[in-house]
Amino acid sequence: MVMETTSQSDAQIAPIERQTLVGIVMQRIEDYVRERALGPGDPLPSQHELVRQLGVSRPVVREALQGLASRGVLEIRPGSGVYVSDPAARPMDDGRIAIETHQAALEALEARMVVEVEMAALAAERATDEDFARMDRVLARLKRASARHQSTAQITSDFHRALARSCHNTILYRMGQLIARARVSQGIRVEHALPDIAAGEYQSHLVLREAIASRDPTIARAAMRRHLEVAHGWEDQISKHRKSSDEELGTE
Repeated sequence: MVMETTSQSDAQIAPIERQTLVGIVMQRIEDYVRERALGPGDPLPSQHELVRQLGVSRPVVREALQGLASRGVLEIRPGSGVYVSDPAARPMDDGRIAIETHQAALEALEARMVVEVEMAALAAERATDEDFARMDRVLARLKRASARHQSTAQITSDFHRALARSCHNTILYRMGQLIARARVSQGIRVEHALPDIAAGEYQSHLVLREAIASRDPTIARAAMRRHLEVAHGWEDQISKHRKSSDEELGTE
């Protein structure tokens, strides 16, 4: 039997992979996200700031961000900015959980009452300084948006996502993200029907943050329960308003 041998002259050296400028920028941005320990919902610097820091053109930065968004690493929100994506929420991006009816809204609130009240209690026991810093960054965004009379639905959902991370329980976190889309959808529904509500969103979520900072699970549970009960009241207002409008249209 003849044994085949490979001579040193036949050995192949793996070629060096050529990287485009866009590819290098994508890698630098991913390194930035990892080194800063940014999590789902955390914002990236503006495109202008990325151009300045990276020393490349705006089209290169834009293409790199779009590439990372297509891979599910980042989420680009027109008019708002670029944020770290949430892998746990991606399976629900088909829109199956969207709040379009009063009954759907009530079901979403019921689910949130079951899941988020206990998550608040765990967060009070387990939240780290890094967790509070993450919540504070979201609150700063929420305060700016409220002052500028901008939509707050996505930002308030980001706060609840940061709170969920503070539980340090992967399964509970994923359960919370199953209703994340419903949470945003409901927030938009409330903003459209009751536009004055957005002005108080910063304060209402600051109360939640302080309840968690108390380190008392009982206080945190009660704060989250009140928070969701207020949302339930808004939904009742929307339902009554729409029912009244429908009746008026029916009498014309």
